[in-house]
Amino acid sequence: MSPVAIKDEKRPLVLYIYAESDNARANLEFFIKKALHGAADFFFIFNGETNATELIPYEPNIKIIQRENRCFDLGTIGEVLLKDDLWRKYKQFITLNASIRGPFFPIYSSTSCWTDVFLDRVTEHVKLVGTTFNCEPRPHVQSMLLATDDIGMSILLDPTIASSVSIDDYWGTKDDPVGFTPCYETLKKAVHSEIGTTELIRSQGYEVDSFLTAFHAATPVTYCEVNGYPNDILYDKKYYGANVHPYETVFIKANRDIDPTLLEDITKWHLSQNTTSWDSCGRGP
Repeated sequence: MSPVAIKDEKRPLVLYIYAESDNARANLEFFIKKALHGAADFFFIFNGETNATELIPYEPNIKIIQRENRCFDLGTIGEVLLKDDLWRKYKQFITLNASIRGPFFPIYSSTSCWTDVFLDRVTEHVKLVGTTFNCEPRPHVQSMLLATDDIGMSILLDPTIASSVSIDDYWGTKDDPVGFTPCYETLKKAVHSEIGTTELIRSQGYEVDSFLTAFHAATPVTYCEVNGYPNDILYDKKYYGANVHPYETVFIKANRDIDPTLLEDITKWHLSQNTTSWDSCGRGP
């Protein structure tokens, strides 16, 4: 596929990271039908062997990258963005992987543009936005979907500070880097990086945000303490005895059997609607 033709730094860059599985394929198909639009540039990064590239439509703002399945998601993001200084051509970024399904909006908000919904929460003070927040082993935005700007991305891509906030935990050591710059060789090191990325942003004087309603019943700093340091809420009945609803987080973790009946039904209902992000976000110039 030919390179993205539109070079406007005001346009967001959306990176979608994919590795083949049945669940990932279903999530990708939904994303193609409901999330693509003309007001952003979309890079689909396919890690490992797959024929899912055939599903991607040809549009001037869409590019396909095929690579070996290595580095895990965060390392993949860094490798792609650093190549030829791609990231310097943009001011706004969204990264997401194929473990989540969305976007989902209720009828009363069905005209919302999903990329705007995330990027509008990136401010002068907040430089990393995600769908959900995990308190264990230390507070962090979960990395299935992340939104940031060029300032936040410059922090995540800076190798000189990548090891400045690491601590020893089950997943790694105080000497292991976090952020997007390393090519992570093991899952444990990749998870260690995800956990440390929030502290990396905070170490530079900025804050993070999450779409969880419970998160906003406290402050970003006090949320975990106020709620007794809950474990990962992205499992069935682990969101304070209930489940996270797709309408709360726009995208939902789709590979952990969180209310599979709801996921199946809401997917079917939204696919039956004629609206797409081409309508709500626009078709671009």
